[in-house]
Amino acid sequence: MYHWLERRIESHVRICVMALLIQRVAEIEHKSSWSQIRHCLEKLQATEFFSINHRLFRRNEIILEVSLLIEKLKNTVPKAVLSIEKSDYHTLSFCSNTRIF
Repeated sequence: MYHWLERRIESHVRICVMALLIQRVAEIEHKSSWSQIRHCLEKLQATEFFSINHRLFRRNEIILEVSLLIEKLKNTVPKAVLSIEKSDYHTLSFCSNTRIF
């Protein structure tokens, strides 16, 4: 990242430090490395569905490993349907997968 303004440099550093802090807290709470935690959380995904009038995001089924990790990190499982909105798309159906975390 290239920033020239002092406030942007400072904001970038703060965001990086915050991300590192979140990683360390997760490692300490779960007693495992960040790569193991991330690998587990990558299994939690959302799929975007389109219909003639709507667009919705739905998460996949949560496996036990992910559920236990989320519980141990003192967080809540995301709702099954994350978002429903009216769309202007005129396609019958289309879907794409994205990671939640």
